[in-house]
Amino acid sequence: MITETIQKTILSFLFFFVSFLGISQEKELDSLLRELKLNQEQDSSKVNILLGIAQKMRHSNPGAAFLHVDKAIDISSDLNWQKGLGLSYTQKGNLYYIVADNLNALDAFQKALDIGQKTGDESLKLSMLNNLANIHADLKEYDEALEKYGTFLSTSENLGNVPNQIRGLTNIAIVYTDSDRHEEAVSYLKKALRLSKEEKNDFFIAAITNNLALAYKGMGAYQKALEFYQIAVDISRKIENNYIEASALNSIGKVNILLKNYDKALISGEEALKLSEEIGAVEWQADSWKVLSTVYEEQNKMEDALTAYKNHIKFRDSVLNEEKKSEITKKEMQFKMKMQQDVANEEIKQQKIVKNGYLVGAVLLMIFAIAGYFFYKRRRDILEEKKIADFNTKVAETELKALRSQMNPHFIFNSLSSISDFMVKNDIEKANEYLIKFAKLTRSILENSEKKWITLKEDLELMELYIQIEAIRLKNKLTHTISVGREIDVENTLVPPLMLQPFIENSIWHGIAKNQNGGHINIETKKEGDLLVCSVDDNGVGRTKNVKLKSENTSMGIRITKNRLDILSRLKETKGNVVLIDKTQGLRVELKLPLELQF
Repeated sequence: MITETIQKTILSFLFFFVSFLGISQEKELDSLLRELKLNQEQDSSKVNILLGIAQKMRHSNPGAAFLHVDKAIDISSDLNWQKGLGLSYTQKGNLYYIVADNLNALDAFQKALDIGQKTGDESLKLSMLNNLANIHADLKEYDEALEKYGTFLSTSENLGNVPNQIRGLTNIAIVYTDSDRHEEAVSYLKKALRLSKEEKNDFFIAAITNNLALAYKGMGAYQKALEFYQIAVDISRKIENNYIEASALNSIGKVNILLKNYDKALISGEEALKLSEEIGAVEWQADSWKVLSTVYEEQNKMEDALTAYKNHIKFRDSVLNEEKKSEITKKEMQFKMKMQQDVANEEIKQQKIVKNGYLVGAVLLMIFAIAGYFFYKRRRDILEEKKIADFNTKVAETELKALRSQMNPHFIFNSLSSISDFMVKNDIEKANEYLIKFAKLTRSILENSEKKWITLKEDLELMELYIQIEAIRLKNKLTHTISVGREIDVENTLVPPLMLQPFIENSIWHGIAKNQNGGHINIETKKEGDLLVCSVDDNGVGRTKNVKLKSENTSMGIRITKNRLDILSRLKETKGNVVLIDKTQGLRVELKLPLELQF
């Protein structure tokens, strides 16, 4: 989350650079072009000029930039100048990456790496290893990414380059996290933490510490998780970062609940709530009230638990949907039944004391028999309701994991890297556009992560924003259309959030991105009987040319989507399915969902 102060700082920074960006770039390019005309010699100076021109033109005119790089390669080859060849192939790889041609980018970077290994240029070797690993990670080729990151790390260690060691360790940990190999991720994060402490970067230390705590929690090592969450709290207080502190305190409460340390969970939950209220962090207030509600319930403070749970619901979503109202009603019913049971038990105790004798015993026996049957039936009904509630909770948790998996670390890393790259290249207008869209998409996903259903209109707007972001990364090589049948009311038709996103992602990165000429995606929604049919149709390279995609059954996102669809079909007693149709050019995916209306 970006505070108001930071937002103002960023806006001032952007305004400053936008004022001078165009003039500065144009003057530098004109100067280099004049130098090129004056230099008639086929020497290393001309190679440097050609590469400088390509660097300045790589976003505005990549086609011309490629021509200048190829000339630099030819001259370097004639001169047998290995350093010039290494720099030229590096620039060519960067150009291919900018136009989203990952396969050719890999080839160019590999040639530059070979030159670096041949000449012993360690700086070139490190740069290329990292570039190659990043592309493999983008393509979800984790084994190849780990191999390159591993070599990058070992080389950095041999050279004593601590910042690059931290970089390599963190990237490896991200890959292990994506592969659900948490123990390996912990090992590398601990090394990165140790080196970060030597660099004395408190904010980075806090971030790595939080990641370690989360990893330990995922492994079930709750005491370790508590230890690192507490360190994160201490560091956040030192650097006065209230947001990290509130988040870590809530996490401490959750872990203590798992350990049944309810008194400790209560303390951290109350501290987190107070801090969240002070900084106006609504999402963390909701988190704090959830911790307190669970603690109160375990301590048999049913009234406090109910109040806390209501506050959790209020802050989680200002407008309660029918499902949330139902959850509150169930809590109230459980509370009332608990009170009635306590009253009944107290009355029975009094009857035992007052009444005695055979007749009284017979009467009591009859009462006990009736009461026993009554309570047995009530308990059976409660247990049945609890089973239903537990099932709904598991379904909700499955859907939440599915939604949050859309914002995987590599998507976030690549988006932030793109923003950083635009700013480094002084393309502040594009960086600002990218940043606004990325922030809006992130907020929308977080807001919808608690919802089982959203309107079709909201979901299509999310898809529109996601495609716009990826189109920027692909340098507008991606076009798209979204159409909805006339029989569909987009504002009253409900769908599970982000069901189409994994298929759109596959179309972009396994279809369009690998097509040198770019491509088009068409998203269509129509009604067939009691089903809603959504399709994603692209003209990319297709599965027939994508050997790796054919060798895998489906991606993780698609597998999760199919699991969600199976759960939805069982709940609605309607058969939905996913069909992948290979075309002469590209792939078509059809997703059939039970038709759900909100009125």
